[in-house]
Amino acid sequence: MKQLSTLLFILLFCSTLTAAHAKPTAADHSAELDQQLQLLLPGTGLQEQSVRAYAKERLNEMLTQLEAQNIRKKKPHKALAMLKEAMGEQFLKKHQPFSKIQFFFTQGQYDQTTASAVYALTLEYLGLPYLLQVQGTEVSILVDLGKNTERISVKGAEKPNAEKERQFQSAYLEVLRSIGYIPDAEWNHSPDQLFNRYYLGGDQQLTLRQLASFLYYRQALRAYTDRAWAASLDWLYLARQLHPWPVQEVLQRAIWLQLATEDTKTTTSLDYLWKIWERSPGAPWQGQLIHRFNDLLRDHPTPNSWMIDSTYMAFQQRFKNYPGALGQLREIYYLQSARMYAQQGNTTSVMNYMDSLYRYQPNNTAIHEVLAGMLVWSLRKERAFEPGLEQIVIYSRKYPFLTTNPIFVDHHLMYQAEKVRYYFDQDDRIKGLEYLDDFKRLATSSSRTPRYNSWVLTAYLAASNYYYRQNDFRQALNFIEQGRQESPTDPYLDHRADVLLKYLR
Repeated sequence: MKQLSTLLFILLFCSTLTAAHAKPTAADHSAELDQQLQLLLPGTGLQEQSVRAYAKERLNEMLTQLEAQNIRKKKPHKALAMLKEAMGEQFLKKHQPFSKIQFFFTQGQYDQTTASAVYALTLEYLGLPYLLQVQGTEVSILVDLGKNTERISVKGAEKPNAEKERQFQSAYLEVLRSIGYIPDAEWNHSPDQLFNRYYLGGDQQLTLRQLASFLYYRQALRAYTDRAWAASLDWLYLARQLHPWPVQEVLQRAIWLQLATEDTKTTTSLDYLWKIWERSPGAPWQGQLIHRFNDLLRDHPTPNSWMIDSTYMAFQQRFKNYPGALGQLREIYYLQSARMYAQQGNTTSVMNYMDSLYRYQPNNTAIHEVLAGMLVWSLRKERAFEPGLEQIVIYSRKYPFLTTNPIFVDHHLMYQAEKVRYYFDQDDRIKGLEYLDDFKRLATSSSRTPRYNSWVLTAYLAASNYYYRQNDFRQALNFIEQGRQESPTDPYLDHRADVLLKYLR
């Protein structure tokens, strides 16, 4: 988002696209001026009406002075010189980039675009033809003097040049790429074609109404750089009411993206992400929505089946015509539902959801890892070896890959070692030896598990202690030595070996 904000900030200062203005009408000048000021200074509130009235008063004051000097009878170049002098004396006091047009009249604050807009008003009033030239986010004005034209450049404004034009075009196209605005297939067109189509849509003539729309867009862009998202959207709305351009949609998409990513925990953020996806279905927005669905289920402080099901159905409805997305949603739904039931210790429900997930993607190793972890988690609540081994058997039959999972096998060894200890502690030598053989086979067929040494100690020490109680110290030492072969670094087995050797001396 920081890169996108930087790119949009660049758009505040560069490049060029030309447009022509229609010739003025012969309508009553005062009424026409009212209409024009209504476009440039919109609003029905008392403050807005006061600003318009003040602006008209100031303009009429300047125009009256010019009329008194017979400006209409002067040659075009002389009339323009008189107008520029009057504008400088009356209004152009302080250059301020991206100035608001009301400040032009109230504070003498201006930039190239606001000055050009007021020049356009006065030139129409005086009947002097002109052209408007859009330079990135600025507008300058060229006055037709008959034999030649003159560009009105205000003090403090940068003069247009080809390099600035290229910089602006490049920056704008990068914004389009960043927000995924242009379909991939269109990027094979030339930069000029893409820019003309997706900036002002190829418009070549601007009316004053369109110029007002452009002024509103600039204020939206200014609000964007100030991170005033709501104000920026309000300005864009006003701009579109006067004249829609692709650039307005681009800025709106950028604002939505900011709102969608600023605080991902809110429903407002999700709403804006949906808006972006609806405009541009597919990557990357579809993937972000899938991730957001997973986050909603995973991070909920008190997940329950109603919350999970209702969220799933809401996303399903939005993605109903996108089978790829539906498949990803289903996978997450199974996983998070199983996770919730595992937290509740509801083994049956865990198995149901994980079985659905496994059947959906039986060879997915990532699912194997998650499934193994969740099944082991459910086993941790069962300390008794008999029901634990029963679950081990059930899980292993359903999911053969578990037999090679180190954490799952570790639990299997634990239950088997506890079973060995139980029967030797009951002085049941036959069953104790039988289950010790089972433990050995399991240990031999699997790799070293995280707690392998602990289970070796449990099983072989139980056998050794049984023979110790029978005063068969040599056999007791024999089982300790077998244990040391499996776990050669276990200090307690070393200690027991030393103790039993003393009995054999």
